[in-house]
Amino acid sequence: MGLTRPDIVRAGLRLLNDVGLNGLTLRLIAQELGVKAPALYWHMKNKQELLDEMATQMYADAMPGRTPEGMGERESLEQAANALRRMMLAYRDGAKVFSGTYLTDDTLLGDNVFQGRVDAGLEPYLAGRALFTVYSYVVGFVIEEQAVYPFPGERDPRYDVVPTVWVFDEDVEGRFSDGLSMVLHGVFAWLDGKDST
Repeated sequence: MGLTRPDIVRAGLRLLNDVGLNGLTLRLIAQELGVKAPALYWHMKNKQELLDEMATQMYADAMPGRTPEGMGERESLEQAANALRRMMLAYRDGAKVFSGTYLTDDTLLGDNVFQGRVDAGLEPYLAGRALFTVYSYVVGFVIEEQAVYPFPGERDPRYDVVPTVWVFDEDVEGRFSDGLSMVLHGVFAWLDGKDST
């Protein structure tokens, strides 16, 4: 059986935890798969294409598809935000891999939690801005979280001398939850204002 794109992506994800984003190369993946580097270029043009596929696979493996019946907008967004964070934390540099990539399978995006509002007249681009705001908070938070804790449970000692008001204290979960609540409060207040105009 020949080498496939999924083989390359899975090898990249396995190696990511060992070497991090900066150490991940197509050459290293080729060694992992027991092939020469040029063999990968039949399937991936460059590292960015690899990262796009890796991010898509990460998302496919971790994110819920459809919103459960009867779940409200806020609860649905909280669930998706927490799932997105867990997905990125499952990999070393997971947030850096995921941010700025292009998902190659748009069927993974699932429901628009604001579809009811859109059906009632909210401009779709406003729903998109609200969703992107929540997404940006989660990605940004996890990038910072993984800088302070590059490996699960291991804090980079450089951050021990910085006041905890600016960086992550021991209650990372609480900090994420509080920040998400602030963002969601703002998102829903903003949307409610747009609905009433």
